[in-house]
Amino acid sequence: MTNENHFVTQRLPLAIFLHATQRLPLSRCELVGDKVQFVFSDPQGIGDQAELDFENGESVVAKALLASQTFLRRRMSDALNQNRNDNRKDENRKNEHAYSRR
Repeated sequence: MTNENHFVTQRLPLAIFLHATQRLPLSRCELVGDKVQFVFSDPQGIGDQAELDFENGESVVAKALLASQTFLRRRMSDALNQNRNDNRKDENRKNEHAYSRR
């Protein structure tokens, strides 16, 4: 999905392809609801064509593919862990508030 100079996907294989082929630089990885989405910088608007190339089976060097998979899985874990930590902090604040009222 293209959105004002960005290409966004929740599909890990597509994100790995985009990163491994260096078609688009990764801007960030973020949690939206319970899904992780990858946001790539796309000032030239080539994301849709790159997605089509991926769907058509364009080749990628295996070493680059595996390196990108490792990199993006770490970014996914970071986003998920950050969300868990934020939820714990919110829960702790609620509990502190509840106990301070007694």
